[in-house]
Order: sequence, then structure tokens, then C-alpha cells
Amino acid sequence: MTKNIKPNRLYIVKNIFFVLFVVFCIQFTELKLDVIKVSEVLLLLLTPLIYYKKINKWILLLLLLFISWFLITMLLNPFREFYLLREVSVLKTPYLITVGRFLELISCVNLAALTHQFFKNKSSEEIKLYVRDIFNFCFALLLINIVIYYLYMNEYIINTRIVYWGDRLRGWFGEGGPYGLMLGFTFCLSFFYKSKFHLITRAIILFAILFLADSKAGFILVLVWYFIFYYKKIYKKLQEFNIVFLVVGCVFLSLILVKLADNYISDITHIKREVTQRPKDINLIMGRIAGIYIFPEMIQDYPLLGIGLGNYPIMRNNPSYLGVIPVSPIGKTDAHGYGGLAQLLVDGGVFIFILFMYIMYLFYKKVKSLKEGLENYLLIFLCFFIFGVQIYFLYPWVLLGILISLSSKEKLNE
Repeated sequence: MTKNIKPNRLYIVKNIFFVLFVVFCIQFTELKLDVIKVSEVLLLLLTPLIYYKKINKWILLLLLLFISWFLITMLLNPFREFYLLREVSVLKTPYLITVGRFLELISCVNLAALTHQFFKNKSSEEIKLYVRDIFNFCFALLLINIVIYYLYMNEYIINTRIVYWGDRLRGWFGEGGPYGLMLGFTFCLSFFYKSKFHLITRAIILFAILFLADSKAGFILVLVWYFIFYYKKIYKKLQEFNIVFLVVGCVFLSLILVKLADNYISDITHIKREVTQRPKDINLIMGRIAGIYIFPEMIQDYPLLGIGLGNYPIMRNNPSYLGVIPVSPIGKTDAHGYGGLAQLLVDGGVFIFILFMYIMYLFYKKVKSLKEGLENYLLIFLCFFIFGVQIYFLYPWVLLGILISLSSKEKLNE
């Protein structure tokens, strides 16, 4: 009897550890040693354990793609012109920044592979129960963050890392925008399973995205998710409406989207004036606004193979790219802010972008053939990278790992 208890206990501990580890990777992106994320180090250390047996086909394709990207970059770097950043980590210098980004990508694939490995011998119903557990832990951390936010705003506590300027909630992310997108990811996880508490939990998440994190991208992502998930029902309902109501609805939705993007539109339209008035405002001279002027120039110069994996921060200060945009501030590292798919195109060129999208297309055909709606989750996986999530952010890859696991089941409702 004792012999039977030990394996059961070990099994339970293993399951709990997996859920907690995944939640840690999702939530604590800014927990770092210098510029190195703790979660990525742990995932890289797990590499031998993840791949010591058979490697899943989709995981292997992604590994080969990212290894190829890395090798192409290292071969072509001697022929590129770099503009070194001042007072940043040595890991942000040429070649080392490429190695760093490559290892981040491998850690992302490792997380997807680890998720698949854990779920490989479990039924689809068991997988959904674990997704529920991951959601519950993420939601519990959100509630803790909301409590801390309330205590901070009412001066019960003096200082906290999870709230920053503008009184925006950011959790363990760099800003409120990325945190809102992660909350959008958590929101999507709740659609894997049924629960009588969905209405309450989703309302709280949406409230946090809109009013605490003030994440426009996170809010739009949720809207897109509803459209992807319910588009057939929406289309059927729209057929019942009068054309006048449809036109009014489209205009109203357009006005909402324009309002959400109002600050960006104003800054981009009057960029010279804004740079003159706010020359040290990093929200203006870095990220999306600067990127809209810089990365199209990079694509034009390096269309086929891109500027190289991770090279954007050390090539963006090229005067021919900047125009009226100032150089990177001392001690700061820039990213164009347009998400992982734009990053694939800029850093990897048309070659890497097309290969990545072809892998996604093949996988889309696979999950769609199951007729279980899993293709909706793959579409939102790609949407994360459209709305600003960088390709080396960990949490979307959990979703990919779940999809790979479910796609290997002959019958999802078994």
C-alpha cells in the first residue's frame, strides 16, 4: 500500500510544480538577473530533459527555423553597420545581443515543448482541467495585484513595483500595455473550459485591462478574440439587421478605435513639433512612434534576410533611418513596438517571415481539420504578435504548446 501512495504523491507534486512553473513564466517577465530573465534561464537549463526523447514535429520545425535565423545573422553581421548604445549591458553589444535573442527564442520553444511533453499522455479533458488551473492561478495573482493597487492608491503602502507613472497597473511587466496583453491571454484561456464563474472573472479581467493597466492593445485584443470566436454567430445575426443599423454600428466602432489610437495619431501627424517639445520623452522617441519611421527604412535596405536577429536596437540609430527621431537615450534599449510578426520581417526579412508563417499555415490546416475550433486559438496566438507582443515573450508559447498537445489527440472529446 505504501508503494502505491508514493507514486501518487510524486505525481501530484509534479502536476502542481508544472502549473506553478508555467504561471511563473507567464507572470514574472521582469524578474531578472541584470538583463537576463530568470524564467528563461530555468527553461534553458531544462533543455536536455525536454528533448532527450522524441521531438514533436512542430517543435522541431520551429527550432530549425530559429537556429537558421541565428546562423544567418552571425554570418552576415560582419557586413552590417552598428551604432553602439551608451551605458547599457555588455549583452546589448553586437553578436552578444544576437546570442541573447536566440536563447530567448529557444526558451520560448522550450516552454511550448515542455507544455506538450507534460500533456502528451493526458486526455483532452485532463488538459483542459490543467488549463483551468493555470487560469485560476493567473487570476489569483491579478486579484493580489488589484489589492496592492488599491492599497497604493489609497496610501496604505508607500511604494510598489507593480504600479508606475500615470497610476497604471503593470504587474511584473515593463509597462501597463504588455501587462494588459498578458491579461488578454489569460482571458482567452478561460474559453477552453466551462465554468459558472466565467462572467465574473472575465468582467474583472476586462476591468483591469481597461481601467487599471489602461491597455488599449489588450482591450482591442479581447474584441478581436470575441470576433474570432463568435464570427459565425455574429455574421448570422448581422444578416438579420437593417443596413442602416450596420452602417451606424461600423461608424461607431471606427470612432471607438480612432479614439483609442488618438494619442498615437496626433504624435505621428505632428512628429516634428512633438520631438521639439518633448525631446526626452521615451514614449515618443522610442517604441511604436519611432518605429513607424525607422523599421520601414530597415525593410527597404534589408528586404530578403533582414537586419539580423536582435539587431534593431544597435542599428536604429543610423542617421539615415532616424530623420527627426533622436538617438536612443543613454542607458535605454529600443524596440519598434509593433510585435513579433513585424520583428520577424524586420530582423529576419521576407525569408524568415514566410517560413514562420508557412509553419503556422501548415499547423492551422492540421488543427482546423479536427473541427473543434482550435484554429481560433492559433489565430489569437498570431494576433498577440500583431498587437505588440514580441516574438520572444514567453506566455503566447504556452498557448501553442496546449494546441500542439490537443492537435495530437484523435478525438478531443474522448
